[in-house]
Amino acid sequence: MAAFRKIDKLLTKFLSIMDGLASISIFVIMIIITVDVLSRLLLNKPIAGVAEVVSSIIIIVCFLEIPYVSVKGAHVRTTMLYDKVGAKGKLIIDIIAAALGILVYAFIIRASWANLIHAIEIGEAEIAGSIRITTIPGRFSIIFGSALMILEFIDQIAKFGYNLVTGKTIYEGGNVQ
Repeated sequence: MAAFRKIDKLLTKFLSIMDGLASISIFVIMIIITVDVLSRLLLNKPIAGVAEVVSSIIIIVCFLEIPYVSVKGAHVRTTMLYDKVGAKGKLIIDIIAAALGILVYAFIIRASWANLIHAIEIGEAEIAGSIRITTIPGRFSIIFGSALMILEFIDQIAKFGYNLVTGKTIYEGGNVQ
C-alpha cells in the first residue's frame, strides 16, 4: 500500500506541475494578446500570427489542465442519480465513470496519433502572413494530456476499488510520507 501511496503522490505532483505550466501559458496568452492590442491601437501595426499562436497555446492549456481538474474532482457532473445512492453506489459509479473515461481518452489518442505522425513528417504549420506556426506541439499535447488522463483514471479506479473492497481510503491507517 505504501508503494501505491507513493505512486499516487508522484502522479498528483506531476499533474500539479502540468497545471502550473498551463497557468503560465494562460499568462503568456494574456501578454501576447495585450501586446497585440496595444500594437494595433498605438502603432496601427498588428502582430502577425497572434491568433494562430493563441489558438495553439489554448489546445496545450486545455490538455495539460484536464488531468489536474480530475485529480481535484472538479469536473462537472450530474448528480441526479449519484446523490440518491449510498457510499458503495457512489464508488461503483465513480469506477464506471473512470473506466468510460479511459475508453474515451484511448479513442482520442487513437484518432490523434496518425495526425501527429503526419504533422511531424511534413512539418505541418499554420501560415500567418510570412510566419509559420507549427501545429506539432498542439497535436502532441492532445495525446500527452489524454495519456495523463488515462493514468489519472487508472489511479482513481485503484483508489475507488480499494475503498469499495476495504471501506478505507488508501491514506487511512498509515504514514502518508
